[in-house]
Amino acid sequence: MTINAYGTGAYRAARTTDFVSQRAQFDDLQRQLATKERSTSYGGLGADRTVSLDLNAKITTLDSWLDGIQLSNTNLKLMSNAVSNFATMTSESRNDMRSNTYLASSTGQTAPQVLAQEKFKQTLDLLNTNVNGRYLFSGKTSDVEPVAGFDEIMNGDGAGKAGLKQLIDERRQADLGSGLGRLTAGGAGTTATIAEEATVHPYGFKLASAATNSAGITTTLNAGPPADLSINVAAQPAAGETVTIGLNLPDGTTTTIKLTARATGSQGSDTTSFEIGADTNATAANLRTAISAALGQEAKTTLSAASSQVAAQDFFAGSPSNPPKRVPGPPFDTATAPPTNAGAAATTVIWYRGDDGSDPARGTSTVQVDQGQIVGTGARANEQTFQVGLAQFAIMAAETFPADDPNSQPRYEAMAARVSDKLGFGGTTQKPAEIITELGSAQTALDRAKDRHQSTKDYLTTTLSGVQNVTTEEVATQILALQTQLQASYQVTSMLSKLTLTNYL
Repeated sequence: MTINAYGTGAYRAARTTDFVSQRAQFDDLQRQLATKERSTSYGGLGADRTVSLDLNAKITTLDSWLDGIQLSNTNLKLMSNAVSNFATMTSESRNDMRSNTYLASSTGQTAPQVLAQEKFKQTLDLLNTNVNGRYLFSGKTSDVEPVAGFDEIMNGDGAGKAGLKQLIDERRQADLGSGLGRLTAGGAGTTATIAEEATVHPYGFKLASAATNSAGITTTLNAGPPADLSINVAAQPAAGETVTIGLNLPDGTTTTIKLTARATGSQGSDTTSFEIGADTNATAANLRTAISAALGQEAKTTLSAASSQVAAQDFFAGSPSNPPKRVPGPPFDTATAPPTNAGAAATTVIWYRGDDGSDPARGTSTVQVDQGQIVGTGARANEQTFQVGLAQFAIMAAETFPADDPNSQPRYEAMAARVSDKLGFGGTTQKPAEIITELGSAQTALDRAKDRHQSTKDYLTTTLSGVQNVTTEEVATQILALQTQLQASYQVTSMLSKLTLTNYL
């Protein structure tokens, strides 16, 4: 009788299966030791797989919010810096344009004007800030460069579309008319008269008031419209007595003409005084001459400065859906129809090309930072504060004051006063600080959400690590135990495989 060597048949098959299983377990433990991961699939986590899936989903959501916060924070910082620089430049120009700073030059522009032109160009560059292909001040149309270039804005596009300088010239012609601001000065005998044109229109001077401190002179104002004024020299005034005429200007400001009676034969300017004549008729004639001279100078100076303001404001109020208003013409000096934007899109440069919706600028770009929290991070280059600032920079860049023009200094002073006032962003005008505050508030909201999400992510990541990951010590212990089992199994199996009846006996 022969006894076969041990290791054949069903027992060998069973032991082989055990060895293969233990070897596979050993290989998996080595993988865990190298990767620190408990399993290569969710199924391998057993009952913990649902916990792992839930935690991973939450962390993925947090990561998407954190990525959006990081990108938006970068954009907000650049936008805040741009607006801060703009605010600084407007403040500097306002200080530069203080009164009594006129200094004639060969170019016809003062140092503050030259500096303002550079600030204008810098502001345009800031408003065209582009980050990763996204224009930060273009509202919803973030792929569109929002602001035209300096030369195109000032001089037109060279293809038939007018720039700001042309619009200023057209408006100035309409406001000055024949030279007296669309008023007619006249009268006869002892009377001097001033009248607005028969057709009511928005151009030039508008009579607002009249007063005198002379007992011999009376003033009568008919408010109209159109308004007219009559000044009667019923008796000779005394030297030093005055006649004051108040005028409304197209930009909403006012000015006054004050004419002082001077003694017969004395020297004086017709723009500020009138000579007492031999009788009331002569005095009235001198008064009429002074009125015409004063209106003419006021038209060339104060009215001219006011006209530039209106033209610049209309130009920078323009947008793709609402082109800037222009004086109908030519001719412009006799225009009576109000400025209109009919057809202006085809004939006028549109300085702003971005989104010009009626919704709040901050809402044109948003980022979701939490389940129920959305933060607005948008901006538009045509927000009111930018319109005002750009208009003032542009006026200073466009105007010239020739050294040989006697009206240059008073016209410059009139311009400077208006520019300085506008750059103060007074009243209900949107201020740069308002935009800076809103952007800063958005940054604060993003930073708080970031801190909150990072803290939550750290906690979830730690929890997930306990589910999905293993420690080196834990795996090493399991590997040592498995090695011991394998060695014992190999030894026993080896011994049994050599066992025969002869060896056993």
